[in-house]
Amino acid sequence: MSSKKQIDFVPRSTALCYVRLSSTRDESDLISPERQRANILAECGRHGWLPEWYEDVDGHKSGTKEDNRPGWLALKTRLADPDVVAVVANDLSRLHRKGWRVGNLLDLLEQHGVGLVLAAPGRNLDLSGPAGKITTMIIALMDEYYATDLSEKQKDSVRHRRTKGQVVGPLPFGTIRGKDKYLQRSSEGIWLSVDGKLVEGKQDQPSPDENALWRGFAEAAYRCLDLYSENRRGRRKIAEILNREGFRFRDSDGKIVPFNADDVRRITANWVEYGGAVVPGKAKNRRAKDVTPDNIALNPARAVFEVDLCNRVGEVRKKRTRDMKRSADYAVRLDATIYPLSKLVYCAYCEQLAQEADNVALRSYLTGKTGNKHESRRYRHDTDRHCPSKIRSVNADLLERDFLFILENLTVKPEAVPLLAKAVEHFNRENQQEDKRTKIQAEIAHWRQRAQNADKLFKNVRISEEDWRNTLETTEHEIARLQSQIVQHNEAEIALNLTMNMVADLVQNWTEANHEMRRALASGLFQYLVYDLDKQQIVDFKLKPWIELLMQLKVTLQDNDSDSTPDSGSGTDGKQGVLECSRRDSNPRRQVPKTCALSPELREQVNEC
Repeated sequence: MSSKKQIDFVPRSTALCYVRLSSTRDESDLISPERQRANILAECGRHGWLPEWYEDVDGHKSGTKEDNRPGWLALKTRLADPDVVAVVANDLSRLHRKGWRVGNLLDLLEQHGVGLVLAAPGRNLDLSGPAGKITTMIIALMDEYYATDLSEKQKDSVRHRRTKGQVVGPLPFGTIRGKDKYLQRSSEGIWLSVDGKLVEGKQDQPSPDENALWRGFAEAAYRCLDLYSENRRGRRKIAEILNREGFRFRDSDGKIVPFNADDVRRITANWVEYGGAVVPGKAKNRRAKDVTPDNIALNPARAVFEVDLCNRVGEVRKKRTRDMKRSADYAVRLDATIYPLSKLVYCAYCEQLAQEADNVALRSYLTGKTGNKHESRRYRHDTDRHCPSKIRSVNADLLERDFLFILENLTVKPEAVPLLAKAVEHFNRENQQEDKRTKIQAEIAHWRQRAQNADKLFKNVRISEEDWRNTLETTEHEIARLQSQIVQHNEAEIALNLTMNMVADLVQNWTEANHEMRRALASGLFQYLVYDLDKQQIVDFKLKPWIELLMQLKVTLQDNDSDSTPDSGSGTDGKQGVLECSRRDSNPRRQVPKTCALSPELREQVNEC
């Protein structure tokens, strides 16, 4: 029996059950998916079908579209399977609210021999004849008209409410809708305990702790606007101040989170709504130079905060707007400053928090920041991350000097040098065998000649097109294989030579390289470094596994009057010795020396390591 005959006898017992919730307006809407599932499950039980569920119930899932409904798209991919017997939905509007989409669906179901069953009471349709299809299309057109009519009514309602000065859509932070549908200050906020715990509540409720500090959301929004109106700090700095003062932000998901720069932007962009006025469009899409106090009249009677404060915020936003036309530039900036250790050095405080919580997402790295002057070149902590560190940046020369000290104490293990040299010599010797290279090149020439001969034979109709194509395919495969052998030998030789040269003298390679080469060198040697911003010192680091096998840590002190007296060590002891020595004389306020020489007194301290 053929395979096709076997497929025809696969029992059709699977029902593709679809549930959709277009939007959630209140808690009663949440019952809708449950009601749909109950009706669908009962219908499957009457027919003895196995239900297979597909749902689109999270967020706004309009029936007029398909691209925003992943559940429905997944269901359509199953229609051609031989075990599918029917598509079951609560009613026709759950599938589509477009007449032409319903027509296409009926044709698709008929093509695959799949039925359509509506589970809601009184909604069953007989699609076996023309009358049933006509009835279905009429219902689909009515559903489409309902969706269009509802959309027009909603748009008209939005226009009417905006003409009355009522905010439509998500409310600005720290506000609620009053009984008159206008904005007013929210009484919600958090209680901040002495131990740092947060408890959400309302101002008129009793405090969960007698020592807890109340921080309201409306108070936080007012404080943010006040700081911004001074025009003395950026959004990141304002967020840090708000976090230090105990204020917190409630995001769109209802979670209580620390402030960041985007939260400050969201609050300041709503200065119009805080001032009692309403403008069309979303606040995040407004251009600060177009929506200004010059062309927006605030309403003191409807204002949530003082009109003067809101106007000052609007003026500051206008002043900070860059009113210059710039052409799109997708090229690499030639004047961009490269920081060799950027995103390689982690904050010690955040690293400790990440280890305690066993969550690597809490780690925060240092990035480069260039000011208007050369001496402003610094590594800065991520400003969006809350960190107990008091100092948020470090002089770049100071950090790179301490990194150089670690490089000075990395040396190649004596037992690794002969292996590296032997490996390089091995590949050099193989590459120097001209006979082997010549032989490979001769084979490549042979296969190219075969391809030319095949072209001539095919042109003279001496071989078929199939033989000609097979010959060309074989020829190209063999040529690629032979060329890869030459490339692999060359790449291996280059890689080993680079490794040998790099690890031979790390300090010289670092000092003579530009910033871009330094970054490549640091990233190739270290997995990460941990830096204490308050103490201004490197407290930990980890080498890459491949370099850790080749290198050892040494504390080497060189005196002008004597030979070098190494105090070598490996593993944890060697690392701790290097870290202790790199912390000497690390005052960030002093001028960073150009060399890394150690005084006799410091040499004595290092010997104690």
